[in-house]
Amino acid sequence: MTVATYKILLIGEPNVGKSSIIRRLLLGEFDEQYHATVGVDLSAVPLNIDPITPVILTLIDLGGQEDFSALRTQYYKGAHYALLVYDLADRYSFECLESWHDGLMSSIEPQKKTEIPGLVLANKKDLSNRREIPSSKGRKYAEELKWPFFECSAKTGENIEQVFMRIAKELYADYPPRRLATQRK
Repeated sequence: MTVATYKILLIGEPNVGKSSIIRRLLLGEFDEQYHATVGVDLSAVPLNIDPITPVILTLIDLGGQEDFSALRTQYYKGAHYALLVYDLADRYSFECLESWHDGLMSSIEPQKKTEIPGLVLANKKDLSNRREIPSSKGRKYAEELKWPFFECSAKTGENIEQVFMRIAKELYADYPPRRLATQRK
């Protein structure tokens, strides 16, 4: 059996919770201590999109610091999907999404001739009492990109698994694994 493997980018400003989202999905836990991603972290997450269909999501957590911009663009190449992540309690992280999106689109392979699919993800829903970005504003930006929009909380786990299951199912439908046929004469 061939297991489909997909490369997923998580991009956005530092401290929006990209690493925490991955940790929640992979380990089912949340670390209260903030540790900035230095450069790039890669994680392989196995999921079953149904009882008999496994997929592997290779999650690429790209450090948000400007120092890593040259390194970051190398990881954009060959990606199947991108998540633009912002902190709904941090207006600046939302305002920077357009720049992140533009950087991504200018770095993907020209031969693709189509934009990479993606999703806009507002993290830290557990901080709704400190919300600076209304859901409607995040949703409107996602609609402009023709991408879905979700809010989640890496701390509580709300919507984390649902988001990645949706991505896995979408990618499996668009890029099913190729079965190697062996022919003997």
